[in-house]
Amino acid sequence: LFSHNISDLLSYLLGLLYQEYRDKSTRQEIETRRLQDSQTDAEESSPSEETPSEAEPTSTTESKAPPQISLLRNSNSRFNLWQDLPEIRSSGVLSILQPDEIKLQEAMFELVTSEASYYKSLNLLVSHFMENERLKKILHPSEAHILFSNVLDVMAVSERFLLDLEQRVEENIVISDVCDIVYQHTVNHFSVYITYVSNQTYQERAYKQLLQDKPAFREVISQLELDPKCKGLSFSSFLILPFQRITRLKLLVQNILKKVEEKSDRENTALDAHKELETV
Repeated sequence: LFSHNISDLLSYLLGLLYQEYRDKSTRQEIETRRLQDSQTDAEESSPSEETPSEAEPTSTTESKAPPQISLLRNSNSRFNLWQDLPEIRSSGVLSILQPDEIKLQEAMFELVTSEASYYKSLNLLVSHFMENERLKKILHPSEAHILFSNVLDVMAVSERFLLDLEQRVEENIVISDVCDIVYQHTVNHFSVYITYVSNQTYQERAYKQLLQDKPAFREVISQLELDPKCKGLSFSSFLILPFQRITRLKLLVQNILKKVEEKSDRENTALDAHKELETV
């Protein structure tokens, strides 16, 4: 009866913007499992990284989910926690979910928002440095190739990955899973990271040589680094982003693994994703 009252209240508040996300029996099964596992996790919040179709109600016994979360594409968003999103707070879902599930939602949401932040930084590396006209005139094409490697491929892969992650978040106010998406992209697309990181030694050597041999290059890089968009970060800190991200992703999946219910589908997908990231 309590469950029905909450469902009715949410439907009243959000009306046709709600979409179907769970039937009653599935929800009961999940909440029973949460209660069984609620004593196993006592700790940690993970470290942060330096980012509808309308549906008519189909059954009075089914719960409804609030509309899609569009905050992730908003570069001005300052919401770092899933539970701080206005959509989450207004939905009342925080009063329904067990604390362990909220921790898991936060861990999955961090993976998504950190990918958004990473993609934004990659885009800055390309638009602010790589495509700078003065820099283009100074660098020989072979020098530019060594310096920036396959960063355009890396950025394209990140964009595709982020879009799939955002779509998953927007499907349901309670995130079902993200590690299955991590697994698919690691297997099918993340080889671009191997190419980029394999070139890193040559990249560093070329950068040092250019700073020594080309004063004009050194001057332009210094000016570009002073731009407020860089937030005090050096050019080399942008170049190392892909290496940092591929290792960071593994840690984010590890954090999810600590919070998923044992012997569940989400544990299996997290284990699969972690294994593939280890391989990369």
